[in-house]
Amino acid sequence: MPPDTPKRPRNLAAELIAEARLSAQIEAYQGYSDRVWSMGRVADLLWRHSDAARPLIRKALVDELDDAMERESMPLATSDGVLLLEYCGSVLRPLLENYPESAEVLRQELQIIRYVAPYRGPDDPDHVTDLFDYYILYWLRTDEYRPIVEDCDPEIGALILDNSD
Repeated sequence: MPPDTPKRPRNLAAELIAEARLSAQIEAYQGYSDRVWSMGRVADLLWRHSDAARPLIRKALVDELDDAMERESMPLATSDGVLLLEYCGSVLRPLLENYPESAEVLRQELQIIRYVAPYRGPDDPDHVTDLFDYYILYWLRTDEYRPIVEDCDPEIGALILDNSD
């Protein structure tokens, strides 16, 4: 211990508990840990919050691994924009077009917006929110889909409209 470090009573159990709590908080804040493989910011977010997006992510990853083998190079990162377009076209639009029969599933899928909407703006270093705004929220704000979203989940509808430019 350096000479200028104040001595305090050691309570190893308390220190371990505090360290575990801090570690859990950091892991929760980051959204991942060293034990989890990241597929990219958008893919990770979709994976955690949309079971319906998982087959799309799997296909994108498998396709890229196959392409990398053919190119004899390292795999490239999945395209966030392409993944969001696929998610919108394959998951959200069919649910919106089948509303109100799809109301429960649509409500579950729209929950992802709760994780994205608060982080909107030019200071967002990851630009994840801007991507969601461009590829997903833009369409949800249209005259065709906005009334459906507002009827299905008024809070999400308000978030979408509150975060429009």
